[in-house]
Amino acid sequence: MRDGVAEKLVGVKDHPFTRGGLCAKVSHFLERTYSPDRLRQPLLRTGPKGSGAFEPVAWDVALAHIAERLRAVVDEHGGEAVLPYSFAGTQGLVQGASMDRRFFARLGACRLERTICGQAAAAGQLEAAGTLVGMRPFDLLHSRFIVLWGTNTIVTNLHQWPIVQQARKAGARVVVIDPLLTRTAAAADWHVRPLPGTDAALALGLMHVIVAEDLHDAEYVAKHTEGFERLAGELAAWSPARTQEVTGVAADEVVALARAYATTRPAAIRRLIGIEHHREGARMVRTISCLPALVGAWRERGGGILGPTSWAAYSPLDQDALAGPQPDTRAVNMVRLGHALTELDPPVHALVVYNSNPATTAPDSTRVMQGLARDDLFTVVLEHFLTDTARYADVVLPATTQVEHVDIVPSWGTRTSPTTSRPSRPSARRSPTPRSSGAWRARWASTARPSRPPTRSSRGRRSPAPGRRWTRSTSSACARWGGRRPTSPRTSGRSPRAASGRRPGAFACGPTGWRPASTRRRATTSRWRS
Repeated sequence: MRDGVAEKLVGVKDHPFTRGGLCAKVSHFLERTYSPDRLRQPLLRTGPKGSGAFEPVAWDVALAHIAERLRAVVDEHGGEAVLPYSFAGTQGLVQGASMDRRFFARLGACRLERTICGQAAAAGQLEAAGTLVGMRPFDLLHSRFIVLWGTNTIVTNLHQWPIVQQARKAGARVVVIDPLLTRTAAAADWHVRPLPGTDAALALGLMHVIVAEDLHDAEYVAKHTEGFERLAGELAAWSPARTQEVTGVAADEVVALARAYATTRPAAIRRLIGIEHHREGARMVRTISCLPALVGAWRERGGGILGPTSWAAYSPLDQDALAGPQPDTRAVNMVRLGHALTELDPPVHALVVYNSNPATTAPDSTRVMQGLARDDLFTVVLEHFLTDTARYADVVLPATTQVEHVDIVPSWGTRTSPTTSRPSRPSARRSPTPRSSGAWRARWASTARPSRPPTRSSRGRRSPAPGRRWTRSTSSACARWGGRRPTSPRTSGRSPRAASGRRPGAFACGPTGWRPASTRRRATTSRWRS
């Protein structure tokens, strides 16, 4: 960084996980930050919604207009007529999950359930395991059978791939389960290609073979799970032949994969959240999560499931304190934004969008666009660029990027503790594009050193602990975490936090939902349906 302007972005070579490597998005982040298309001052709509017709105004004018309109909406329709809409655009807790929560709570606005990414998979794992805690990334070094299930690791999780390769050199066999021939699938030892959305059926077929051939860990199942008899009865219907009919995977391949997984130790499954973006996604994750308990994979280091590891970074944080007390106002699930803007009664009259671009990311896009086009909907968008959503706003406010503000940024891929960015000194210099000289380093211990804003005005053994056992759960609308839905706004759009001190237990077998007795909380028990 030179005179407050970031000139180069590089990784830290001595970071044990990233080893100095940057993903494709981050490696070009400064080009985004200093793009000539960045919004640099507030905009006020002058034409029809969606036309992109705006005029620049001063910050004082824009803020006064927003305050006046929001006050009018609250006075006439009540606080619940205001809907905040955000997710993880800045990836930070201060900019994305603190004062905004307090502001909208003070207004009495709707509570947004931030469920668009990760929450369905989290609910599925919680249903099967009662916890999100699982393997750590480096545990795969000890694995000898690695199943990359629904993840294109080379492309989307490039820092994990060298660890997989190290395990491979030590004798591990790498299997990819993916309908597509991805780069990762091409590099694997074995590529299994089920039809899209049939992952749960494949998992049931694998468990059928494992139980039928007595390859399951009967001692582990007896000590650490409940309901195995019911599971075995349900698995009887999932013969290799039926599994082939549903998944498209040859019966012989189903048998071979089941035998290899059950007899090779330690065996690990690596899954991310791509599976959840299908119908019954939570159910698929839940069923896959049953496999390690059935074969006792949690006995050894290098065995079990390696899912998203954000729990390790978020569990030490008191996010409820960060967000402050929340009112008991009506909740709106963000994946149903189209319904909320077109059918909710009483209707939403003001929408404030930040850290998100729902016009391109929210489901049911036709109704989303219909709602955004409403003349009686006052919309404010905070953005870096004039996005599809911003084109429908009444007021657009410029927002800072990660390198331009102070924030707390937890890690998503490793056990690295949350890190705090440090502000740089202000500078009078302005560079529209990153310079080639100098260096700006994203520190492991200091995630991001902010540069100048765009305008002066803007801103081990993982078996259950001794004495633990597994118990049948009861049904409710959603898997719960600590007595609260994992999609609660207080989770700040992230996965539910792991309970402090809770060890990852064996994963409950089968699609019917069993839980560790130590958790004692309600969860979904709906079954997988073909």
